[in-house]
Amino acid sequence: MNQFEVTINGTTLQLTAEDVVVMSTAMMEAMRNPSEKTFRKGTSGNIYAKVLNDQSGTQRFSKHSSAGVVETDC
Repeated sequence: MNQFEVTINGTTLQLTAEDVVVMSTAMMEAMRNPSEKTFRKGTSGNIYAKVLNDQSGTQRFSKHSSAGVVETDC
């Protein structure tokens, strides 16, 4: 089993290749549900992910206005 040592801002993590895949999956799920903290079980322990600054809203909507439809009850 391949292991990686990753250091981010002085914090060092030892992760397996499977953990890296699980972390990626948790991050993608967090992007789909930005208000929720996601959870995945990795070989090194529990992996959680949450979007901190959701800027994806600008990508969800078109900047072009579309013609609206007004429905009335006759």
